Amino acid sequence: MKKKRHQSNQTEDATIPADDVFVDKVNVDDVEQADTQDVGAVDQSDTAGGQGDNPEMTPQEVIHSLQDKIASLEDALLRQKAEGQNVQRRAGQQRLEAIRFANADLMKSLLSVVDDFQRSLDAATSTDNVASVVDGIKLVYDNFMKAMTDAGLEPIEAIHQPFDPHVHEAMLQQPTDECAPDIVIEEITKGFKLHERTLRPARVIVSKAIDKASPKTPATDE
Repeated sequence: MKKKRHQSNQTEDATIPADDVFVDKVNVDDVEQADTQDVGAVDQSDTAGGQGDNPEMTPQEVIHSLQDKIASLEDALLRQKAEGQNVQRRAGQQRLEAIRFANADLMKSLLSVVDDFQRSLDAATSTDNVASVVDGIKLVYDNFMKAMTDAGLEPIEAIHQPFDPHVHEAMLQQPTDECAPDIVIEEITKGFKLHERTLRPARVIVSKAIDKASPKTPATDE
């Protein structure tokens, strides 16, 4: 009788409740499923961030696509840089050409003056009529001054003008009472301006006041 009771106790101790086993199993499965979902979410997030608009691309394909875009941008940048250098080179050549031929229009207008000079020389050597030679020289002068004026050359006004050191160069001062002091009374060499810049000042004689101080009385011996 005692032997049967001992066996019954051993059977009860060896038996584990079914409910406890089911609970432990469910808890383990829940943890494994949660971990799997978290890993899947991370993978999907990384894949979506790298693939952009095409979720079917593999990471390696995304890398190749980005490398192609970088290469394309670098090629476009090199082309733009080369084009900029070409523009600068062409602009430099155009500036040099403009400087070299800046006086082309002036030279062209002076060709007629050269023709007039040639005709005047021919007339001077083939005739004794001095008046015709003078007329030819005057024609040359008029045509020459017209060409200079068309190019922007202007004579500087000097006679009866107040002395201006910016456009006049005083060679002499002459006492006079016919005008106020510092007035140009004579022009030695004509001056010229190109637009607003003085090319050569006019060389002039400028008036000054007459010294009216009374002469000293000579000393006399007593």
